Amino acid sequence: MRVERGNGWEMHLGSCLDVLPTLGPVDHVITDPPYETEAHTKQRRPKRGTGVLAVEPLSFPPLTENERRVSGAEFARLVRRWCLVFCQVEAAMKWRESLAPLRYVRTCVWYKPDGTPQLTGDRPGMGYESIVVCHAAGASRWNGGGSCGVFVHSARWSGGTPHDHPTEKPCSLMLDLVEKFTDEGEVILDAFAGSGTTGIACLRLGRRFIGIEKDPRYFDLACERLRAEEQGSTLRARRAGQVALFGGSR
Repeated sequence: MRVERGNGWEMHLGSCLDVLPTLGPVDHVITDPPYETEAHTKQRRPKRGTGVLAVEPLSFPPLTENERRVSGAEFARLVRRWCLVFCQVEAAMKWRESLAPLRYVRTCVWYKPDGTPQLTGDRPGMGYESIVVCHAAGASRWNGGGSCGVFVHSARWSGGTPHDHPTEKPCSLMLDLVEKFTDEGEVILDAFAGSGTTGIACLRLGRRFIGIEKDPRYFDLACERLRAEEQGSTLRARRAGQVALFGGSR
């Protein structure tokens, strides 16, 4: 296993099934596991950065039941407060069961106003993702007051910036979740870190981040993005050789 560290973050290269047992307690888990098998069938998807539709599967394997069972048990062992897991609505009950003995609180929704329509036209499109929310023992508290658990964010980044990962979450969404569920200085774990967007949100909001990613391509990408964020820059600006006027956090 390889580990990269920076100011307020660390990334582990490897399967979360191998890495999670080596970790100590964290304050929160906010993670986006791979989709289940039914979402990995060949279908029309916008090709990254082109806007062109192509019939192709996702570029990574689906989540297995063993990965859900083992990672869920590890999240329950590690987390002190909130545990948030993105999933398809059909998998929400499975995640609720795998996260026991955490207390199930609610299944929230990320609504995508610009979600991809059902291009076949023979059924409704899927314009949202579910977020299973559980809590460790003790009274729960969050920073959202009485607001509803419906998070409305465009599925695309502002300015038309292409995603670096096929299922990358918008930074605005992750900033919203990190701000509402966690406090400054706390440690957030993402066991399926992808290109590191949860880590970017953590650094911008003064939280500490631990990420796990088993694909070396995305591990390197996440580390590069996190290093750029440390310097008050972005991945694309850093690659272009641009230097931030003010180093450090934004």
